[in-house]
Amino acid sequence: MLWPFFGLHLGGLALASILTSVVALHELGHMAAFRLMGHRKARMIFIPLLGGIAIGGRPYNSRFEVAFVALMGAGFSAFLVPIVIAASALAGGEGHKAAAALLAALAGCAALFNIANLVPVWKFDGGQVLRQICPGPVALALASFFLLSAFLAVGWRAGFSSGFLLAAGAVFSILSLLTMGSGGKPRHELEPIRTVDRFAIAGALLAVFVIHGCGILWASAQLL
Repeated sequence: MLWPFFGLHLGGLALASILTSVVALHELGHMAAFRLMGHRKARMIFIPLLGGIAIGGRPYNSRFEVAFVALMGAGFSAFLVPIVIAASALAGGEGHKAAAALLAALAGCAALFNIANLVPVWKFDGGQVLRQICPGPVALALASFFLLSAFLAVGWRAGFSSGFLLAAGAVFSILSLLTMGSGGKPRHELEPIRTVDRFAIAGALLAVFVIHGCGILWASAQLL
């Protein structure tokens, strides 16, 4: 469905296929997390021109489960991006420039899509994770500010304009503040997250962010 928006030619088909694959892999990560958390059923729904959503087979039981499922969208792709980068470098070394460029575009799109999902706004994966692991509103505000600053720093290093980054930072900051106290209330009180799990998820979030940030910087150096 995305093909006509990028032009009905081979390059447009390649870009549409890359974006579709990136969304599918992201949602596959959520589905795998649902299954690991004991959901017998999990399904993926594609929303035309917007993306997709993974749905579990039952309500959440614990805050750790919410954080783990939210993080695994980007976490699953964090395992794949370094592999795609290595494949692109190998293809380039063998003289296959077209394949190397295609793989670099895949790595860059995957890294950008997934790191964008980690912004600290409710309904985004990053916001969902921070809500579960931060012990209070002050910690949540500080963690959100740190994550948003890191996001903007990656964009600046990748070559995005200062005006665009300032506008994006302002929009995300306002959304983060407006949605800090929002969110659906679960039917049953979720089990609290243990301190060791809190730090484990925080470390995983940082690692996933760094991997995708490095993927964006590498791809921008290859393609620009």
